[in-house]
Order: sequence, then structure tokens, then C-alpha cells
Amino acid sequence: MTLRQAWQALRPFSFPASAFPSLLGSAAAVAFHGREQGFSFSLLDAALALVGCVGIHSVSNLLNDYFDWRSGLDRLDNSGRMNPLVSGKLRMQEFLRILAVVSAIALAIASYFLIRAGEAIAWVIAIGAISAWAYTAPPFSLKHRALGELQVMLSFGVLMTLGSYLVQAWQHSSFESELSVLLLSLPQSLLIAAILHANNHRDRRGDQSAGALTLSLAVGSARRSLALGKGFVWGAFILHGFIVLATAGERYAIPAWSLVAWGSFPWAQRALALLDGSDDPASEQFLRVVPMHAQLQAIYGGLMVVGILVGALLAV
Repeated sequence: MTLRQAWQALRPFSFPASAFPSLLGSAAAVAFHGREQGFSFSLLDAALALVGCVGIHSVSNLLNDYFDWRSGLDRLDNSGRMNPLVSGKLRMQEFLRILAVVSAIALAIASYFLIRAGEAIAWVIAIGAISAWAYTAPPFSLKHRALGELQVMLSFGVLMTLGSYLVQAWQHSSFESELSVLLLSLPQSLLIAAILHANNHRDRRGDQSAGALTLSLAVGSARRSLALGKGFVWGAFILHGFIVLATAGERYAIPAWSLVAWGSFPWAQRALALLDGSDDPASEQFLRVVPMHAQLQAIYGGLMVVGILVGALLAV
């Protein structure tokens, strides 16, 4: 096994889905508490939170591959990304070694924050760990019960944003500030769900033949699945604007500067244009639809983080 093979097994192309929520939580701590007496932003804690979020994301990816291999859902004749256990690129011993390393990293960072922030962060870590297991592992197998989109919205979009916020602001946070962070996390949560839905919409035929029930299949026809995908994407933009308006004037208002994330609108149009017809393995859309949705989430998330930090600097 080479380092390249180990790195590829983690699915690094998916990391923006955990990295940008973490960065968003750190930026929210600066925006909401940067001018409060006694608040001190820790770059080290922000970096550890980022690595921890990506680490538990990697654990979830590996568990997903393991249980999809064990259940027979992933096979050699599957289209799309090939499971390294199915393809034989990694032996089981090598795969478990990678899982042990990334689990140890995530656990070490979680332990550090538990010692540092205690109860303020404990519930986020506990739910996140359970969620990483429950996504694919029995008896929960949320991915195969049409609950995958809801799970990634909660575990990636909401919990990673809240967790990264709390490790910075746990001594300064309140119910009101945490509610604002939760609201701030929702638009990006919808875009993260849109990535998974694009993947499941693309794989409708294969999932149906394998007996897996995804949300794309649960809603019925491909047309309804397409409408749902559009709802995730456009819902993110609409909800973002509503949240900014609804919290305006409040102590922990969502900064209007965060709306620079709407600059990703052209990428949203391209992603949804590819979604239609992507369930045909012979189509050009089949290969491009998921990467384009992931690119949309990364650009939207990056612009939102930049906008919040710019707004915080201008408010000083």
C-alpha cells in the first residue's frame, strides 16, 4: 500500500463538505464575539477543529466503503467511483490500518476539546460519532433508508459548524448566539445534501437493482427526484436571504456580507443543468453532475466564510 492509495481511500474530493462548515463555525465565532471583552480567537483550535471535522468525515467515508462492500451493494460492475475493497486496490488489513489511523486522529482531537470545553462540546462530539457510524452501518443504515440527505445536513452542515464555533466561543456563547450559528449553517447544509442527492439521482438505476432505498428513489419518478434536487440548491439561496432579513437588527444577526455567497449562482445553474438526465450511465452528465455539485458547495461555502470575516473586520 502506498500513501497515495491510502489518501485516495479517504475520498479527499469530498472534504469540502466538512472543511467549509468548520471554517464557517470559526468565522461565526469571530463575527459574533470578536469585540467582546475576554474573547480570544485561537488559530490552533480552529486548525484542530478543521482537522477533526475532516477526520471524522474520513472515518464515515471508510465505514461507508466497508459496509457497502460487506453488504454486496458495491460490486465490480458498479458505475462511478470504485470501492477500494471491491477493486482489490486495498487488502482488508491495509484498509483497517487506514481506518485505525484516522479514527485515532479524530479521537485525539475530540479528547482535547472535551478536556478544554467539557459539556459545551460533548454533545456535538457524541452525536457526530454516532452519526458517522449510523450512516451506513447496521442496524441503522440511514443511507439505505432514504435518510442520507437528512443525516449529512445534520452531521456535516449543522454539527460541524456548531462544533467549530463552540471550541472558540464556549465561554461566550448563549442560546441566542448558538441559534444564530445553527441558522447560518442551514444554507450550506442544503447544498451538502444536494451533493448526496445528485449522487443518488445519478445512481438511481444501480441502487434500485441492488435493493437500496435512497431519497431519490423514495420520492418516485426521476422527474420528482430532479425537482427535489433543484429544491435543495435553490432552497439554500432563498433560505440564506430570508435568514439575513429575519435576523437583521438582532444582537447576533447573520451578517449581510455573507450574501456574497450568492456569487456562486452561475455554478448552481450549471450543476442543475447537469442533474437532468444524469441517471443515464451513457450520458455526459453522469460523470460531471456530482463534481459540479461539490464545486458549487465549495465555492458557496468559501464565499460565505470570506463575507462573514470581511463583515466582522468592517464592523471593528
